[in-house]
Amino acid sequence: MPPRKQVVTLEEKKSRILNFFQEEFSFYNMKELEKLIPKKCGISSMLVKDLVQQMIDEDGIVSVEKCGNINIYWCFKNQITQRIYDNCHKISQQCQDTKISIEDTKCKLNSATANERSPRFQDNNGKTLSRSKELTKHKDIEENLKSLQLQYNQISQSRWDHDKIRRKRQEIRDKRDKLEKMTDNVEILMEYLCKRFCLESRQLRKELEIPDEFEEIPIV
Repeated sequence: MPPRKQVVTLEEKKSRILNFFQEEFSFYNMKELEKLIPKKCGISSMLVKDLVQQMIDEDGIVSVEKCGNINIYWCFKNQITQRIYDNCHKISQQCQDTKISIEDTKCKLNSATANERSPRFQDNNGKTLSRSKELTKHKDIEENLKSLQLQYNQISQSRWDHDKIRRKRQEIRDKRDKLEKMTDNVEILMEYLCKRFCLESRQLRKELEIPDEFEEIPIV
């Protein structure tokens, strides 16, 4: 049995291309890359352009600049080292800023918690208020609001306007249409059963408690 051909992963292909750029330490246009990379990296020339573009857009490790009518590509070792250093510095600064923000938030939280627990506090106008009295007022307002909301809901259910009447009529029409479809289906099924099993319609209706005539629903 012949040995199984080894599959080269996407990351391995990119790694080979990166080594090619850094070992040669030069600049290339795309035609040169499509000619040299297959020879030195064992990668199909049809994949070179897409892989290099991924290394520019997604990985950010290959540089490209417009030079006249062509694009020039390169990647030097010091570029990656500098990028890693810049990223480390940026992350370090973000960590420091986050720590400062956390400490500031803790101070604000402790201050807010202390004020919430104090029996008396000052409002925005500098007036001193009793916390227990204000909480009682707040509770009374909430109860009053619930009562008013309940009254409003009851009134809104019994009060009709043009939009509500129109929506209700449409709702009734939709239900009527569904009901008519159901009765038509019952009639069709009845007719089929009578023919299929040689039954009398009246006998079958009586057995299934189906009326001879369905009640007509007026159009709203």
